[in-house]
Amino acid sequence: MRGSSITLEDYTLEEALRVFRDAGCTSIEMWKHHLKRCKTEELRKEFVAHAKGLGLSMGGLNVVGEDYFQPFGSDLQLQQTLDGLKADTDFALSLGTKDVLIWEGRAPQGTTESDWMETCLPKLVELFQEALAFAVPRGGRLLVEPHPFTVGMSDKLLVKLCDSLDSAHFGITFDFCHYGVGRPTDYVDAVRVLGPRIRNIHFSDSDQVTSELHFPPNAGRLKINALLDAFKAIKYDGTIALDLYGYPLPVQALPAAVARLREACDFLGLVG
Repeated sequence: MRGSSITLEDYTLEEALRVFRDAGCTSIEMWKHHLKRCKTEELRKEFVAHAKGLGLSMGGLNVVGEDYFQPFGSDLQLQQTLDGLKADTDFALSLGTKDVLIWEGRAPQGTTESDWMETCLPKLVELFQEALAFAVPRGGRLLVEPHPFTVGMSDKLLVKLCDSLDSAHFGITFDFCHYGVGRPTDYVDAVRVLGPRIRNIHFSDSDQVTSELHFPPNAGRLKINALLDAFKAIKYDGTIALDLYGYPLPVQALPAAVARLREACDFLGLVG
């Protein structure tokens, strides 16, 4: 059972690990800022050994929304974005995990889907091709997580992007909350359209209004069972992590949410 440490962003690293362990998690997707004191590879290895001693394996590095990620700006900003992705790939690999969780970029103000296809998509393809040229020989994988305000909320763009890149090392994190807000009427359909391009799930619920408020499963308005049915229909075989980012009572909610995550894993035939 995998949890996402950004759920407990206000907790110290050691507290967060204990809370997830006590709630029944066996794996953890690390938020980069929880590891701000792990400044060297040696310290990161010490952290991984400590987590392993608690029964927690590493399940990806979440670097979504980092300041360096500015792919639609100047050539200098594009290069800085690439440099940041390379550095975070090395960071993830030093934890013993291959997955670097990123996003695909905020939609430039005043633009439309046609603008994104014409100007944003080519820049993203170029960026990720170069990032993968660095990551793949090292064993890394990039997973983009669309948000209600990013260009990947367009299925058309996201399909084109994924199909332009190495599918073994590039894919999508489908966040239930983000899709529930960004695609309030057809979030289930998005699962079927994106299909095998989805390689990771952030399991949560949503009020379908607030972008970064991840409710415990079955505590919001989403049709969780319909989403799971859609994932079963596409024979989903990727990873899944519980994400309660933004929820005000995460520690209280975690045990029941982990139990619901276990049910979802059983239904989809996933290890968790």
